[in-house]
Amino acid sequence: GGVLALAQRARKPMQKSDTPNLAPSRRSAIRSFKVMDVVAKADRLARAGREIYHLEVGQPQSSAPQPAIRVAQEQLAADRCGYTSARGEPPLRQAIADMYLREYGVTVSTDRIHLTPGSSGAFTIAFMAAFDVGDAVAVPAVCYPCYRNLLQCYGVEVISLPVDAKYNVTAAVLAAGQHDRAAAGLPAIKGLILSSPANPTGAILTPEELKALCEHCDRTGVQFISDELYHKIVFEGAPRAACALEYSSSPIIINGFSKACSYGRT
Repeated sequence: GGVLALAQRARKPMQKSDTPNLAPSRRSAIRSFKVMDVVAKADRLARAGREIYHLEVGQPQSSAPQPAIRVAQEQLAADRCGYTSARGEPPLRQAIADMYLREYGVTVSTDRIHLTPGSSGAFTIAFMAAFDVGDAVAVPAVCYPCYRNLLQCYGVEVISLPVDAKYNVTAAVLAAGQHDRAAAGLPAIKGLILSSPANPTGAILTPEELKALCEHCDRTGVQFISDELYHKIVFEGAPRAACALEYSSSPIIINGFSKACSYGRT
């Protein structure tokens, strides 16, 4: 039907008068994710016979945990290839809720847990649920580049906050940014997203700093999105990687398995 019609139409050269006047959306004018540009070039070189040592992506040398691989193989062999619950399999969501209680001492309803294939899908859901076109959302001046790319794609005004001497955005830094926008007559900051431990700096907020930031966001009506993907990758002697839900029920947490369950874990 549709595929055949397209194939038949493709045999006929498109006339100039048939060319539609299509223009890209303003939201498409975002910078490319430079890491993926490097990956693409490295792939071209590898296919041309060059030996490539990949240091461009935050990908662990180890594979997925062997128990996870075995279960995936078993499920595929049993033809578990159909649709699942839109928010993720209930047993896995319950296991995640149990993990938050065990590791952080917080009770999280499974209704608040949504599973996505990769954290980028989680950012998409969180940003679209929390922000509207034209909202001002703050990010650290040094942060994961895709925060800006995704927010700009959704028509959000991205506000860059300076980082302190430890490369962190604290409650004081956010407050200063809010003060400056108010003094300039600009709309208030609606949201804040940051990671701790941070990508790419490795900076980490102390539990006290995270508590103060959560309290300030609640007090000033800022939706805090806490990217906690790197919680299991912390050097000895570093501050404890606290969860924002320890200090407030308002934050949206982004977390995942790709980093925590791969680095040195089998």
